[in-house]
Amino acid sequence: MQDPYTSRYPRTRGLASHAGPLVLLGLLALDARAEWGDPDPFFSEIPMVLTASRLAQSPLDAPAPVTVIDREMIVASGFNEIHDLLRLAPGFLVADHPDGPPTVATHGLGDAHARRIKVMVDGRTVNSPLWGNVIWDNLPLRVDDVERIEVVRGPNGAAYGVNAFQGVVNIITRAPSTESGRAFVVRTGKNGFRDYGVRLNGAGGSAFDWRLSASRRELTTFEPHFRERLGDWHSSESLTRNTAHFSAVLQLSAAEELGLQVGVSEGDSKRGAQAYLDYPPHTEEDRALHLQFGWRRHIDAESVLSVQYFHQGERAGGSWPVIQAQGTTTASFPTSRASEARRHDLELQYDTRLGRRLTGMLGIGLRSEHARSLHLFGTTRWLDSTHGQVFGSLTWNPLDPLKIDLGGTLEHHDYSGRLFSPRLAFNYALDEDSALRLSTGTAYRAPSLMESRAFQTDREGDTIRRIGFRVFDPLQSERMRFVDLGYVAQLRLFGLGFDARVFREYYRRFIDDKSCVFGECPRPEPADYVPIDPGKKSFYFLNVDDFRMTGAEFTLDWRKPGWGRAVLSQAFIRIDHGEPYSDRDIPNSAPHATTSLLLIKDFPGRWQASLGYYHNGLYYWMNGGDIVPRTDRFDLRVARRFGPPGSDNEVSLTALSLKGRYADFHEDKFRHEPDLYLGVRIGW
Repeated sequence: MQDPYTSRYPRTRGLASHAGPLVLLGLLALDARAEWGDPDPFFSEIPMVLTASRLAQSPLDAPAPVTVIDREMIVASGFNEIHDLLRLAPGFLVADHPDGPPTVATHGLGDAHARRIKVMVDGRTVNSPLWGNVIWDNLPLRVDDVERIEVVRGPNGAAYGVNAFQGVVNIITRAPSTESGRAFVVRTGKNGFRDYGVRLNGAGGSAFDWRLSASRRELTTFEPHFRERLGDWHSSESLTRNTAHFSAVLQLSAAEELGLQVGVSEGDSKRGAQAYLDYPPHTEEDRALHLQFGWRRHIDAESVLSVQYFHQGERAGGSWPVIQAQGTTTASFPTSRASEARRHDLELQYDTRLGRRLTGMLGIGLRSEHARSLHLFGTTRWLDSTHGQVFGSLTWNPLDPLKIDLGGTLEHHDYSGRLFSPRLAFNYALDEDSALRLSTGTAYRAPSLMESRAFQTDREGDTIRRIGFRVFDPLQSERMRFVDLGYVAQLRLFGLGFDARVFREYYRRFIDDKSCVFGECPRPEPADYVPIDPGKKSFYFLNVDDFRMTGAEFTLDWRKPGWGRAVLSQAFIRIDHGEPYSDRDIPNSAPHATTSLLLIKDFPGRWQASLGYYHNGLYYWMNGGDIVPRTDRFDLRVARRFGPPGSDNEVSLTALSLKGRYADFHEDKFRHEPDLYLGVRIGW
């Protein structure tokens, strides 16, 4: 039988899929007369990364591949949303859809609740306790608050435990000491887009530094979309968000400091469509709170002790009627979709040198999670879970060019029992600017609260009228074994950074969902279940396929003082083995190729232009999504700085998606809107 995936959308290899490399090569050729002997000051020292092993180290020494999306790239991209910045990392897939928060995946296997990437803000986990995904809309941060993003492109359970499964994203905010004075930002444009932000800083130069930012943004992300094939309309989405973020650092002494961060976000989301009887036009209310407190002390020149406490709270509210057509009449009843979740985290970490060629790190972490929702769990009581872990690493330098890193996390989770995630990595320096890396290990993803306890219902009084997601049998944790070979170089003479790797990952016990209808599910229906529509599907979770993923990816980062910068990322992925799949979308969930290219060009008079190009081959979003066809997206930003030298004052014009609307998450339903907006930033 012919694969409907390939018959409907044949794979092609047009010029556009290779445009990124061709453009970059052309730029290098045009600038062949450049004075390569004048390296960019950025390359005078190789930048440090924090996320690969919980320790500050050079990318040449890191036991895992790390991409850094720095402040220059963040500004030049023109993106207003933090999740969009991950388009700049090789292999990452980003989609918005109007029926919930944006979703992010890497190398495929993504769906509406993508939950195989651990996301942190300054080391604090922000994945939701409910699904394990990230409610990107509700992060109490704006793009202006972000200094850089470190992306670990692969499993990192050895450092962070379960759920650091396919990767780790660490959003690092701007430290109070990096800015001074005050600033005001306004952006306005199409689709009702309004974004107002203010930033205040302490006077600086004292033991106490602080930074406060606040913003309000309004936008329409999706207009109602008419589906010609079936002659109906699909969801629209309009968002309003108010955020505030406060950070402070108190230097108690030369060796000791305290840190505090508090962030809040609140707003409304208008979603739904008249065509959806169970998702009519309605308003959802979202609230989020994040708190982080840390203490850090340098015991001596090579030993550091740190303690951190994190708190995360999220609340969603909304009520709308469930409607079912019954002949010429309709049945209707109201239902609440309210939910609430909290998380408390406590971590202690100690880093020290154990000998001339041996360093070590040891830490412990405790976490408690609490959630309640009658709609999601069929009860109004709080559901509680606890999680404990011990993590550590040893780095041995037996030869000057060779580093051997042995790390792992041993943990116990209410949903998964005891798990151990080890990693062994070898880094061999070819010279002071380049190194090879070979790493192997095991990572796990524990079932989320929804995958462990879900009983999603719509109720009319005491009667269950619809069932969505539910759990029949306990699930086992997903497991991945991996091997990774990488090459990292900072060729300072040529102003060129290069990061490449090939990898193979073996997945076992992949958690998926399966549908069933009334009377045909694996377990008898509840006695109080009287379906308003017996033909309506419900879904249950189960462990399904084992399979293998093979891939290669690279990033080229070239810059020339006074000229600009070009950052090219490319990934190639293939999911195979284990067929026939229980879900045919699994092997097709990763595009065979993705490309991102960001060109930044400086012009006289403090002008700067940047062009972003983002390409993906055909792929599927699973479970709630569908086909996303081959896409080539272009973004353009033009800006001019003004005011005193060194200030961030600027006026900019940004066009996102120059080619117009494009399919996102589900080709048949959703079309992402292009954006055009004017931005002004003034500091004093």
